[in-house]
Amino acid sequence: MPITVTETGPFERLVTFQLTDDQISAGKAETARKLSREMKLKGFRPGKAPVPVVEAAVGPARLRSEVIDDLVPPALSEILDAEDLRPAVTPQLEGLNDVDGGVEVEVKVTLWPSIVLPEYKGREVEVTSPTVTPEERETQLRRMLEQFATVEEVDRPAAAGDFVSVDVKASKDGEPIEGAIAADLLYEVGSGLLVEGIDQRLEGVGPGTVLEFEAPLPEGFGDRAGEQVLFEITVNEVKERILPGLDDSWVDENTEFETVDELKAELEEQLGQAKLQAVSRQFAERALSTLVDEVDVELPEGLVRTEMDDQLHRFVHRLEDSELTLEDYFAATGLTQEQFLDDLRQQAERALRNQLVLEAVAKDADIEITPEEVSSVIQSLAAQSDDPVGYLQTFRQSGRELAVAGDILRNRALDAILSAANPVDEDGHPVELRLNVTEVEAEIVEAESVGETPAGEASVGEVTATTAEEEE
Repeated sequence: MPITVTETGPFERLVTFQLTDDQISAGKAETARKLSREMKLKGFRPGKAPVPVVEAAVGPARLRSEVIDDLVPPALSEILDAEDLRPAVTPQLEGLNDVDGGVEVEVKVTLWPSIVLPEYKGREVEVTSPTVTPEERETQLRRMLEQFATVEEVDRPAAAGDFVSVDVKASKDGEPIEGAIAADLLYEVGSGLLVEGIDQRLEGVGPGTVLEFEAPLPEGFGDRAGEQVLFEITVNEVKERILPGLDDSWVDENTEFETVDELKAELEEQLGQAKLQAVSRQFAERALSTLVDEVDVELPEGLVRTEMDDQLHRFVHRLEDSELTLEDYFAATGLTQEQFLDDLRQQAERALRNQLVLEAVAKDADIEITPEEVSSVIQSLAAQSDDPVGYLQTFRQSGRELAVAGDILRNRALDAILSAANPVDEDGHPVELRLNVTEVEAEIVEAESVGETPAGEASVGEVTATTAEEEE
């Protein structure tokens, strides 16, 4: 069988081969058997009709086309193995051309890009210092005290942090805006939660002041959000926030602690733990992202589009679970379809670059995943479902084991990157972190992924479906 592999791009190959008339004739029996299972042919049981009967029923051209569809995948798979080509996405049928003695088949194969892995061992990754500062301690203490604060009316202009009681009216060309009228609304000056520009106007004004200005309607007004309207804000009262006096007596009465020192020590401990976790996450993100940023690789368009389709499918599925549509999402976020697709492309390209780096690290570190490890993760996921047996059956029928193995591999690679890197603060001093790579179960399978074909793991056999559609 004559075979030609032509480079059509950095990571694309056009594979050309021939199926002879003898191969097509030999394949008619199996294809006819398959077709007859789906047909009702008088006098024959399903799958038992001879080739001439099936050919008469469907026509010679249809039978020949179906035979070619059945022969292409195994022939292509054999060629890919022999040429050591690893498809990144489903190979795409480019052409079927009749030639002397058979048919010439052209298939475009998109390959996984290869990268030069930057040095990941001993890298210094700058992170925020996890040390709790005095300012952070005071901020945390004030937030706690604010939960017990009271407000008192004061006879002075409003300042940031004060509360004001206001009447709000919005109109357009003299017509009131439905839903944009409120009386005696208590609002915290400086919170930025009401109308664009209102905080600057409220500071320095006292009771009885009437403010008139144009501003866009905030989110929550549907199609009218962002529309310029006239706001009229009447200040009725100014109220000051009064924090409780912090002493041992108050602490003993209002908290589980007995003294101010005990309360402060607990708040600092909680703040320290939260900050340490945040910095650890920051380190994990930066350790990978800085490595990926050093990789210069041109991603094949077919690979990017497949990843975009996969991400879009998952996103739409999540919207459907929330009983929302893409139109609802666009209306709520203000994004256009073009902006959404641009963002989707950026996410897809970033995900693919991450994957390439992680798999390169896994290869460099000789990380291998055993079938027992994959089975253990799947069993753990099934145990968390309402129907473990049904979950396992659906999962395995979907062929997701390879995807699980890939996710475990990449998590192990991330662990290797973090173990080999050194976190330092802004001044270059070493930082001690408690590293906890995300549990692989959380990243491997979301509910919507069961039954999906993950990007980059398409079967060569799927060329058949593409061929049939194009032939029709």
